[in-house]
Amino acid sequence: MNLSALPVRYLWLPLLACLMSGAAHAQSKPANEMTVGMSIPSLQWVFYLMVRDGVMEQAKTLGIKNVLVADAQADPARQVSQIQDMLSKGIDVLLYTATGSAASAVPVRLARQQGVPVICIDNFPKNVECDAYISTDNLAAAGELARQMIKLTGGKAEIGLLQGTLGDSTEIARAKGLEAVLSEAPEMKVVDKKPTDWLQDNGFKVAQDMLQKNPKINVFIGRSDAPALGAAQAVKVANIDHKVWVFGYDGLPSALEAIRDGKLDMTITQQAVEMGRNALRTAVDLQQGKQVTKTQLLPAFVTTRENVATFLEQHP
Repeated sequence: MNLSALPVRYLWLPLLACLMSGAAHAQSKPANEMTVGMSIPSLQWVFYLMVRDGVMEQAKTLGIKNVLVADAQADPARQVSQIQDMLSKGIDVLLYTATGSAASAVPVRLARQQGVPVICIDNFPKNVECDAYISTDNLAAAGELARQMIKLTGGKAEIGLLQGTLGDSTEIARAKGLEAVLSEAPEMKVVDKKPTDWLQDNGFKVAQDMLQKNPKINVFIGRSDAPALGAAQAVKVANIDHKVWVFGYDGLPSALEAIRDGKLDMTITQQAVEMGRNALRTAVDLQQGKQVTKTQLLPAFVTTRENVATFLEQHP
């Protein structure tokens, strides 16, 4: 599928080449001899399954047979322990998505002490430098979501905001992007906001509570698709007598289906699979001592009922 040819409003933003990374690492190996370690927050979160799929697809292309995937089960202490175990087994590169902010810098420091390059994906650790960062341009994408929302609602709304996990780098970037655009639309008012830890059940409960406190809410924004889907269900069971717009972020298959079926109004589709592919390509280059672009921000796609079929057919 040629994404550039689609009749979609893209957020085509250039990759941000902040710094070039080519630090000295352990002795380089051919790609097909490498052992890759990958640590993700939870295999229960579909987004990270898609990133993992991208890694595995690229590994097959490069002839890499040894990819160790560790599921932190949303537990920072478990994540640190799992990465210590992978390092003891002699991984050559580490693909790392931090679970929350607690102890998130520890795995990076441990890996770099052993000369193992670390590629941080999506959610970045605090107070430490990874060898490369791979993410969506969340600041720009969240801003575009806000602009589309203003257009659809006529620039006047009472908004319930379903945050992710407070302190996560993705939460912070998406908040900044949204707030920057909403600050220019004074009648778009956030009347309530609460964290959901990115979970659908929490989104349902939080949205129910918000509607009980303020039945005039006519927009829910999910900082990710899961809480947005929870909010959509809360709106359905509440029998609201006015249109309530629901917006998500991620482009998860369940959210794309909900858009197709008219249950969700819009989302931002990230290139989750490509994120994984790109992370492994970058990891291999780093391990082999090549220069890479340190901060790589991928564009995302505004997704509505008009163009959702394209992403259901093939997720970027």
